Amino acid sequence: MALLKKAILAFILVLILAPAFSLMSSLLAGGDEIPTKLSGLPATVEHGDLTDLARHLNNPVGPVWNIVTQHNWTFQKGFPSTAYRVQYLMNFQPVLPIPLTREWNLVMRPIVPVESNPYVRSVDLAARTVEWRRTGGLGDITLEPFLVPNWRPWLILGAAPSLVLPSANTYNLGQGKVQLGPAVVVGFLTKQWIGGIFVQNWWSLAGTHATPVVNRMNLQYFLFRMLPDAWQVGFAPNVLVDWRADGKNLVTFPLGLGLGKTFKYGVLPPIQISLEFQWMAWHPDDFGQRFNIRFVFKPVVPALVKKPIFD
Repeated sequence: MALLKKAILAFILVLILAPAFSLMSSLLAGGDEIPTKLSGLPATVEHGDLTDLARHLNNPVGPVWNIVTQHNWTFQKGFPSTAYRVQYLMNFQPVLPIPLTREWNLVMRPIVPVESNPYVRSVDLAARTVEWRRTGGLGDITLEPFLVPNWRPWLILGAAPSLVLPSANTYNLGQGKVQLGPAVVVGFLTKQWIGGIFVQNWWSLAGTHATPVVNRMNLQYFLFRMLPDAWQVGFAPNVLVDWRADGKNLVTFPLGLGLGKTFKYGVLPPIQISLEFQWMAWHPDDFGQRFNIRFVFKPVVPALVKKPIFD
């Protein structure tokens, strides 16, 4: 098992590093840069190039206004459940870049989750049975105002404070704590590849005493290969780390692969859709994620702020 995990980790490193070396050689040759305007907006997007638009829609802090609706069906298993139980999570994630100057953007990325979660209602020790129920509603809302420089057309870079509000309907849908921490995204973008790492970590500051103290990380690693006719293949799984858990329940590490396409229908704005399957190579021994199906729907919306505010 240890050998299998090392092989999987080596495979991941190859997938991430191979495009990085391709990027460096392409940039040194000067043949793979994407032209941009001074405001950071892709020069061809305004003229309806769907391939360029698809590329930038995969950038978590990109220059294109869009409304991300991410649907996740996660199959969970482990003590005290002997069967798979499905969690549904819908993340409503607008990406709203506002040009501050010709070199800096402010990218607002609120995340509003709506969830349906299984939970343990009661335990009968004598009969050795567990009663499971389901609850649904609003989860904890996250607010992230990213400061993003427009230094290089191929560079993805942004940093923000990440604030989590205890807005969940019940403790089974959220942490019950006000949380704060850093959020950083670093990556690259060329005509054929887009990839990077998006890291967030939160510590609890205040909240109810009915829920435990929070120290957790969400690390998304993403890599997409752009294909003809605005198709794409790639992955963007989320690695979850609970720093307060024991070693057997510390990490959830998924491997994924998906297919997507950006298209335009009639007078409607462009839309990107994608479907990805994820398998948890590392997962908690206790009740936790085992595999996931993710569907993402991203319609482009008109930018309300197009010119730099402080220009």
